Amino acid sequence: MEVVTVKVCVLVGSSRKNGLSSNICAVLQDQFNAKGFSSNFVHLADKHIEYCDADNHCQFAPCKVADDMPSILADMQEADGIIYMPVMHAFGTNSKFQAFLERVGYGYLRPLDRPLADKIAAIIVVGRRYGHTAVYSQIMLNIMLNKMIMAGSGFPPLFFGMLGGAADDVEALEAVGQTVERMHDVHMRFCNPDKAKTRFQTQLTL
Repeated sequence: MEVVTVKVCVLVGSSRKNGLSSNICAVLQDQFNAKGFSSNFVHLADKHIEYCDADNHCQFAPCKVADDMPSILADMQEADGIIYMPVMHAFGTNSKFQAFLERVGYGYLRPLDRPLADKIAAIIVVGRRYGHTAVYSQIMLNIMLNKMIMAGSGFPPLFFGMLGGAADDVEALEAVGQTVERMHDVHMRFCNPDKAKTRFQTQLTL
């Protein structure tokens, strides 16, 4: 079986070093290793991200707010695929991730001609019990705004902290596995469309 190297950037929203998100990161790393992916886990809690000042000047010129957004964007641009992994706070995403979304999904990338276009994207939402799909939908719209390609996984990977650790959420783990598989498949279609087409035709005959 041919192994195609895929570079994946995982945007981790949690501020906890040993919580559920870190368990999921370990699961992802195992999946990436199995696929031969290279990975870069970007922990937004360790980054300096200012709130959007909404001056609208970034419609015409690069944003002047001084923070770590340029380095985060560079990590995203170097990747073939990007996984957004926010955590739930107050029935929405946590404030650091929200600030990040407002910067990267509003005007910041507009004068740069949407440099994330055609990147493969996926979403994993982590929370206790409520609001997962609302956050998932918000980030989906952000992905569409940036002209990225969403790798669907069937059921979305939504981790419910009330169940315990990552290993206790069997359905979410299955969705993560399907997400990584789909990211690989979509990447294959771009890198070698003829081989991907042959594989798809084989699946239809089976």
